[in-house]
Amino acid sequence: MNEKLLAYGSIAAAIIIMSTIVFPFWNLIPSMVTEKVKVVFVDNGKCTVETNDGFNIPNIPCTAKVGDNITASYDVKVKDREHKI
Repeated sequence: MNEKLLAYGSIAAAIIIMSTIVFPFWNLIPSMVTEKVKVVFVDNGKCTVETNDGFNIPNIPCTAKVGDNITASYDVKVKDREHKI
């Protein structure tokens, strides 16, 4: 009985360690920010916009033209993920 308990405990500990260190699930939860951005590219109702700090965010829904300033919401974690690549 103790061997089974030890095996189950080891498996549970491995899952907990893997889920917090290897695959941190909190990266999947978006952290949205709304800011005034400049449209730099438009394609079929989707815009690529440039943030105030010069970072390009693709696939923002819009009806603007290139060069227009719009207010857009995007996931701020996109910047962090891009810097890690």
